[in-house]
Amino acid sequence: MITIEALKDKVKIICESYIDFPTGGWIMGDGPIPSEILFVGEAPGKTEVQMGKPFIGMAGKTFENYLNIIGYKRDTVRITNTCCFRPIKIKTLLNGNSSISNRAPKISEIALFKDTLDAEILMTNPKVIITLGNVPLKRLTSFTSIGTCHGELYLNKGLNRYVFPMYHPSALNYNRNEEFLKIYEEDWIKLKKAIETF
Repeated sequence: MITIEALKDKVKIICESYIDFPTGGWIMGDGPIPSEILFVGEAPGKTEVQMGKPFIGMAGKTFENYLNIIGYKRDTVRITNTCCFRPIKIKTLLNGNSSISNRAPKISEIALFKDTLDAEILMTNPKVIITLGNVPLKRLTSFTSIGTCHGELYLNKGLNRYVFPMYHPSALNYNRNEEFLKIYEEDWIKLKKAIETF
């Protein structure tokens, strides 16, 4: 089996060789290997690249808060991304300056990391993989929208792993109504119960 150091070298080569679209740095997953629980996000943002860890920004604080509520600490779970580099878009402003913002990774960019993500999953050997948002959901299941499948366990037969789809924690920034908050919190409770069944 590949080592974490060799996996990091592979990811580094992919990220530093990529020239098709703008990117803004890259990171690896974080947390123990092996781990009973693996969270898979979309791609790192600016703060994550600066700090060298996934889920460190505003969404990361929300994530960590709910993780603590169900009885887990950040350093007891593995957290990684579907795409290891930060996908960015650069916009030229009227004054001639440029602004840089995050964008969703393209299908071709996600495909670059298919083998490395699969290798990380095998190394982590989790009882359950939690996908956070639509990008990892589409990568690891046959579902196309988180709204149709969140909060339930599904078997990925190819990897022989259970997948538990959840909304991305940043969704709370855009859906501030009480009904969505209730759904989001209930999914964390369902996750705790699902983990306890293994």
